[in-house]
Amino acid sequence: MRAEGIRTIRVQADRAAHDGPWRVALERGFFEAEGLAVEYVEGNTRCEDFAERSKESGLVLGDLDVYPVCEWGAIKRVHELRGARILASDAALRRGAIVVLVDSPVRVPADLADVPIAVTWHAGTHYAAVEALERHLPPERIRVVHAEDRVAALFERQAGAATLMEPLVSEAEGRGARRVLEISWRGNIVAADRLDAETGERIVRALRRAVAWLREDEGRARDDLLRDVPPDRRERALAPDPLEPGPYDEGRFREVYHWMVEHGMIDGEASYSEIVR
Repeated sequence: MRAEGIRTIRVQADRAAHDGPWRVALERGFFEAEGLAVEYVEGNTRCEDFAERSKESGLVLGDLDVYPVCEWGAIKRVHELRGARILASDAALRRGAIVVLVDSPVRVPADLADVPIAVTWHAGTHYAAVEALERHLPPERIRVVHAEDRVAALFERQAGAATLMEPLVSEAEGRGARRVLEISWRGNIVAADRLDAETGERIVRALRRAVAWLREDEGRARDDLLRDVPPDRRERALAPDPLEPGPYDEGRFREVYHWMVEHGMIDGEASYSEIVR
């Protein structure tokens, strides 16, 4: 049944690795069934200062209403930029890999000690790389560096490794890179304070339908979620896992927030009530 009243929401456009379930909800009419008209907005997501990225500035300026982002990034952005809250957990588990050139002496994660690893500063590739490498290296031996083009930084040998998502993992492998460590991380949905509770509930319901649709057929879901990857590379590609979105748990928030504090990745004190609706 179609919900009463049409509400337009503006979402930051991103690769399928980030927003596959969102695209499905749009294309299969699940947003429309909830009375939502979705507009995708293009923008930059890789500059060094996260406050200048189009997701964050767009939300503050009123050009965006909602966007999916990594779990750590959601906490940092809401806390430091204000004007938004975490609406719910996101609808996909992101997957990526730390890759090196084929002629690199790095063979196992421990070999990455003191090696410059290209990431996007304060994005999922940054936080996830640090978290994953801590299982193999002491923190003082982990060296991450910002690169607006991580693939170029790797192949131009400005960095010894790069943390990538699809379709960049497949692109890099096609050019002569190999995986050293596969990683995964969760996401959250950030919504502007002006977004009303009912609209937020509609968004979550539509995404849940998209996740259910994706789970009906594994092969179909894989092709849909990896639509940015050439078909001949999808067999080895890292597809995100559809996850049913829901409330962001307070215990989980505290765990992630304290990890960020310990690593100097967030300024000031943040509370669950401040960050989460």
